[in-house]
Amino acid sequence: MAARIPGIDVSRHQGEPDWAAVRGAGYAFVYIKSTEGVGYVSPTLDAQLNGARAAGLVTGLYHFARPDTNTPEAEAADFAAQLARTNSAAAGNLAPCLDMETEAGDLAGWIRAFVAALRGRTGRNEVVVYASSTWLSEKLGTDSWVDPGVFLWVAHYGRPPGEPGYLTDRVAIHQHASDGQVPGIGGNTDLNVTLVDLPVLTGGTAPAPPPPAPETYVVQPGDTLSGIGAKVGVPWQSIAQANGINDPNLIYVGQVLRIPR
Repeated sequence: MAARIPGIDVSRHQGEPDWAAVRGAGYAFVYIKSTEGVGYVSPTLDAQLNGARAAGLVTGLYHFARPDTNTPEAEAADFAAQLARTNSAAAGNLAPCLDMETEAGDLAGWIRAFVAALRGRTGRNEVVVYASSTWLSEKLGTDSWVDPGVFLWVAHYGRPPGEPGYLTDRVAIHQHASDGQVPGIGGNTDLNVTLVDLPVLTGGTAPAPPPPAPETYVVQPGDTLSGIGAKVGVPWQSIAQANGINDPNLIYVGQVLRIPR
């Protein structure tokens, strides 16, 4: 566990970074928020992922868990759908990550079921679980779900990078700051270092090249087809035609729309 490879994690709060500047500053990898609970897809997912890949960062997706409201199987299905759509589950990408920050009942049982369901849907054995050092040591019952394919990502601020308060042979990433200032990103950004070499987290291969894909838009709560058209500068009728939508009122949150140009 000697590796100290710097990386970051981002969500919609970081907008669309200047990824060339991020990579130029020495950051080698990034975890990008993909989904939360059931039915939410980050509106910046595609732009952030495509930009980071193009700049040469090693990328991976994470899912923010809501065990207080959903079953682990339902959340794993939502996350797996985005992993498949973006080609992010295959070897060459960082192992898919489950972000645990929400209180609920049997958290250990929930995580165990989520990991099993995600593996079944993606075929990827490696899974990362993110939580604070306190949660990992006191709340999550790691003995019941950590196996040789599970890696831990520990959030513990105020300690030297690579030295979290919770440390076992399964700890692979340390999030050591939440207020980092990263070139190419406005505002605060989470800072991380790995405790293992990146091939351990990517399945032993180099990052996969991004697949060609049309420009897309992820439908958010309150969106209408006409409003989306106004946002992206394309007539809504063209968007409807490109996506086979006969009734413009029948769009749903999380739907990925192809935007014709």
